[in-house]
Amino acid sequence: MLKRSVVFAIVMGVAVAITAANVETVSRVFRLEHVSMSEASAAVQPMLSEAGSLTIQPRHSRLTVQDVPEVIDRVAKLIEKLDHVPGVYSVRIDLLEAGEPKPYGTVDEFEVEDRLRKMFKAAAFHRLGTSTIEGMLGSPVQAELGTSFQVSFVAEIPEYSQASPWGTPYPGNRIHLRQLVLDRKAVASDGTLMTQELLRTNVLLSPKQTVYIGAGNSEDTEDVLVLIVHAQEFEGR
Repeated sequence: MLKRSVVFAIVMGVAVAITAANVETVSRVFRLEHVSMSEASAAVQPMLSEAGSLTIQPRHSRLTVQDVPEVIDRVAKLIEKLDHVPGVYSVRIDLLEAGEPKPYGTVDEFEVEDRLRKMFKAAAFHRLGTSTIEGMLGSPVQAELGTSFQVSFVAEIPEYSQASPWGTPYPGNRIHLRQLVLDRKAVASDGTLMTQELLRTNVLLSPKQTVYIGAGNSEDTEDVLVLIVHAQEFEGR
C-alpha cells in the first residue's frame, strides 16, 4: 500500500519507494497551477529513464511521474521553472484619431497596416498620444495619452473556469487588463477639470500581441478614436 504525504506549494508531491526490476524508483505527483498539461508532459517525457513512466490527470491538473530519484529531482526543478506566474508586465498604448488626411506636413500622421485601415475605413490616422506602461500585476495604473486623454486599468492573471476544454484552468503566459478605461480630459469655464469616459472594456493579452480597439462619441469616421494596445514580454516573479 502506498503511503501518501501532501506538501502544499507550487507543486504537490507524493513519494514512495518501490522495487521494479531491481531499480528503486519513486512516484511523485505534481499539481500544475499555470502551465498547460500538454506543455508540461511534453517537457518531462524526454527526461524519463527506461524505468520511468508518466501519468496525466487533466481534470485535476495533476502530472504523476515515476522514476529513479535523480530523475524526479530534475523533473521537480523543471516543473518549478515552467509553472510560474508572470509578475512584471510592459504594454505600449497608442491613441489614434481616424479621419481624412490633413494638410501636407502635419505632424503625428501615423502609418498603419492595411488591416487597421480596413477595420475603421479611414483615409488617415493621426497619433494623439502614446505611453509605455510597466508595472506589477494587481496594481492599478493610470497614464496620460497626449494632453487631452488618459487610460487606466488593472493588470491581472486571467481567471479560467474549471469547465475548460481540458478540464483544467490554464491562463498560460497571458495577462488580463481589467476595466481598461479611456477618458477625455477638458477644463470647464470655471477652471474645473472634467473627464468624459469614452471606453470601458477588458483585454486579454499574450506576449507580443497587438489589439486594436475603437472608441468615440459617434459612428462617424471623423469621430473615431483607435486604441492600440501592444504587449511586451512578461517576466516571472
